[in-house]
Amino acid sequence: MVRWVQDAVRDDVAVRRAVIDAAQSMNASGRAILVWNGDWLQSRNQSGKGLAGVRQAIALEVAFAPAECKAQRMTGLAVLKLEDRPGGAQLALGKGSWRWSDLLGAG
Repeated sequence: MVRWVQDAVRDDVAVRRAVIDAAQSMNASGRAILVWNGDWLQSRNQSGKGLAGVRQAIALEVAFAPAECKAQRMTGLAVLKLEDRPGGAQLALGKGSWRWSDLLGAG
């Protein structure tokens, strides 16, 4: 499921650009930007939670995933790499124990 969501986010040019821009403005330099920890987090210079475009892209992928994928139990953070280069933009989402379907219920 991590790969599935990662590929979808990477394929969306607008979402990828938003994450890369946010990483640069936050001086993340290779560190993942946490966007969900049980709730979508609001980023600087963003009017909505969870980098709105990123949140929508992830939520769509999760919403249309097979039930067994949405129910997959996760522990800790899932890191999505948006670029292959060293120090490239990354997103992190997760908490101690969670399921992918949890991302759909967080407002």
